[in-house]
Amino acid sequence: LASLDKEVLHQKTRNQQLIHEIAQLKRHRFAKRSESFSPDQASLLDDLIETDLAAIEAELEILAPKPAQLVARQQPKRTALPAEFPRTLIHHEPENTQCQCGCALKRIGEDVSEKLDYTPGVFSVERHIRGKWVCDNCETLIQEPVPAQVIDKCIPTAGLLAQVMIAKYADHLPLFRQE
Repeated sequence: LASLDKEVLHQKTRNQQLIHEIAQLKRHRFAKRSESFSPDQASLLDDLIETDLAAIEAELEILAPKPAQLVARQQPKRTALPAEFPRTLIHHEPENTQCQCGCALKRIGEDVSEKLDYTPGVFSVERHIRGKWVCDNCETLIQEPVPAQVIDKCIPTAGLLAQVMIAKYADHLPLFRQE
């Protein structure tokens, strides 16, 4: 037991010695150098820097082109589908209005998108209404995904696109006549 105590004491003193050496080496490597700037020397260069910056700014003002009159362009907006077309409402709601944490979901709004559909001789509008549901406790938002479309972000449905393709390629009716 005495020999183990001596060994532990020897290891502790050796650790202290190594820690001291590492601290000295770090001080030597990362400490301030004698060649570093003193605060007095830094103030000598401030006057020169300020005059140089002022001269550069004056040159930039002379060389900078004058901005032309910017014309505010309006974003193109899709016109709304005519109100006289019959509308069919298609609701997309989640199957379960209960959150995973056990709370009841609360409806906070809805996203509405309108699609133009065509059945022979009749144009109609499909209104897709996707409800937004939120849980107050865990703050999760649940909404049904957007239904698949033939062309993303476009108004016509598959029925209207099929009618246009048949009229153009099978019936040889040009697009400007279909319009």
